[in-house]
Amino acid sequence: MTKFERFGNWNFGNSDLFRISIFGFSIFIVAIAHVSTKNCSAQNPFQKIVPVRDGFMLDGIDGTITSQNQRWFFTPFEPVTDGLGVMTSPAEILPSSTLEKLTKMMVEGKNNFRIWGKLTTYGSQNYIYLSYFVQVATVAEPNEPLEQRDTNETEIIPEEALALLKPKRVINLTELRRPEGVEADGVISNRTGFLRLTKDGTYFDFDALGRNINLLQLPMLKCQALQDMEDLQSKTAMPIRFELSTIVTKYNGRNFLLVQQARRLYSHGNFAR
Repeated sequence: MTKFERFGNWNFGNSDLFRISIFGFSIFIVAIAHVSTKNCSAQNPFQKIVPVRDGFMLDGIDGTITSQNQRWFFTPFEPVTDGLGVMTSPAEILPSSTLEKLTKMMVEGKNNFRIWGKLTTYGSQNYIYLSYFVQVATVAEPNEPLEQRDTNETEIIPEEALALLKPKRVINLTELRRPEGVEADGVISNRTGFLRLTKDGTYFDFDALGRNINLLQLPMLKCQALQDMEDLQSKTAMPIRFELSTIVTKYNGRNFLLVQQARRLYSHGNFAR
């Protein structure tokens, strides 16, 4: 065996060839292991379902919107994943001004929509904070006669690829109606208060800090930040004062809070309850 093996215009020593072979074989093994693990996770009925992380953005996802007991749900036509988890389906749509617009536009039997928004996570479930939507319709397959092709002609694009390129759903412009105007969402920043857990959900009681004003109490929407606050409060019997920044949205005449950031405040004994 010669000292060097020639590949094209490059010369490699025996040791270099050995390293390249080991490196290539390692990549091959890792790729097979990754695919096998992915397939096993998808097919294993005992695998725990992990929801999509809090804050994941929905960018034009098609699906069906349904209602049950005055609650609204979204079921995507195709699974939504962030690479680690899969969106729980159907996912409940959180109360918001955009949801109020949608409910006023709903027509029976026409509940397919393309939505934009943000996923929140609470417990092991995903929830949707809706920001925009349009109604979509399923594309009807035209009854076209079969095209006669030359048997000697080579197909540039396979039929399977052409089928994937055809749109399955389109925006239904003929039935697109202007939504009724509702109050836009707002923001509250750096306000303090306490959690109050009730059978109807969790409320945030804003702190007057000694001022003689009426205290505002608003329900909180489910998200990871709320769960972290509840977990922290559950570790002590004393009420914890939080400072938060939150989105304020309105649905059916009620204001709701969607926490964006929260932190615990320490009184050091100089704040009254």
